Amino acid sequence: MRLLVEMQANIQNRGTTKIRDGKMVWHLLTDMDNQFVEGLDVFPPARVLDKAESNMVAVIKIPDLNPGESFSPTVILRIDTITRDWLMEPLPVPENDLRSLRGIYCSMQRYWEIEDSIVQELSERIAENSGNDEAYARLALQVVRERVKLKTHLDVRLGAAEAAKLKEGDCDEHADLFIALTRTVKIPSRRVVGHFFRGRDEPEPHAWCEVYLEDKGWIPVDPALGRFGSLSENYFSRIREGLVSERPTIQVMMNRSNSEPVNIEEHVNMRVIVNGDS
Repeated sequence: MRLLVEMQANIQNRGTTKIRDGKMVWHLLTDMDNQFVEGLDVFPPARVLDKAESNMVAVIKIPDLNPGESFSPTVILRIDTITRDWLMEPLPVPENDLRSLRGIYCSMQRYWEIEDSIVQELSERIAENSGNDEAYARLALQVVRERVKLKTHLDVRLGAAEAAKLKEGDCDEHADLFIALTRTVKIPSRRVVGHFFRGRDEPEPHAWCEVYLEDKGWIPVDPALGRFGSLSENYFSRIREGLVSERPTIQVMMNRSNSEPVNIEEHVNMRVIVNGDS
């Protein structure tokens, strides 16, 4: 499926003095084996960089903004997406690399409370009924789906411990609890944030995971929608979060002399490109 993705940001000076020398870092997409960039345009022109964890960002200079003024850059992205099954292609990995990944992607961070008592209890129960990492990850997916009632998009991100305690949450809580459960037993995992396209102009914000399995590499897992090792063409991946548990979609930076509050908004629209349309 070929998609036209239009993103528009809005940065508004809500203070009482002029904002000077500002810049924004805008996460556009991350590298995934089921999506391929066919075209990328940023207005006004900006530096597009490949940052940590294969996240592509646009670094844009913000013009001076008087009180009440706004700046609205735009990105037009054309991508091809496919349905892909990661489990069909074995990927042998040296033990040294696996050991390194465990050191990097198994730490406790905000939202991934691997030392929480409920998370520990669930992890022990899963481990007792699984004989290897893949069996554990599959059972962890099942446990998350059974324990956490899927709600519509919440206003705040609760994290793994609260999701396990309250037994409800949206896709964020499903992903966070799965990550905490896998990191607890030293199975590397990380989060992916993006959109799920259902054919409407405004795609749904969505979060899922990647888990690292020996001889299979990084594979996607979507606890909220019950997918293990595969993604459909409806997924658009924007931000990978593993070294840190949260990367803002848009980050505004100003020099120290600027203390004025800014309002940050983003609007994303998607549609299918057919018959050579653009």
